[in-house]
Amino acid sequence: MRNNNHNNLLSELSLQHLQQAVAIREKIEVLEKELESILGEQPSATKAVAPRRKKKRFSAATRAKLSASMKARWATRKGKKRATTPAATKAKGRLPGAPLKERIVGTLKAAGKSGATVKELAAKLGKSYGNVSVWFHTTAKGIKEIKKVEPGRFAWAS
Repeated sequence: MRNNNHNNLLSELSLQHLQQAVAIREKIEVLEKELESILGEQPSATKAVAPRRKKKRFSAATRAKLSASMKARWATRKGKKRATTPAATKAKGRLPGAPLKERIVGTLKAAGKSGATVKELAAKLGKSYGNVSVWFHTTAKGIKEIKKVEPGRFAWAS
């Protein structure tokens, strides 16, 4: 549809205007070629595209070393030392610190019938309040012996 409009415009122009337009177009092409030769670019400098950067590719061994060093930095930043290698933790099937259930159950048993609040448990176990709270709302629901004494307080009922 655009070509039709373009053709209609060209048909409405006088012969003198068409000749001027062609002369201007030829001058533009000559100037573009001169600019390309000066800049040493590929043809069609009007549509300049930035050259693609080559991706840096690392070998598998280098990627493993980088990964290990970053994990070590993250561990020291968090104030934890890595006790085992990642392969050893995968072999066990769980992450270090995963036996949260045993730690919570032990703390609840020690608290007696009055139980303990989620906030108290989090402080004793060194976990965040949110982490312990979510554990109670998900995992603890499947443990019959854990009873809710009052809002936010749980006890071990044996």
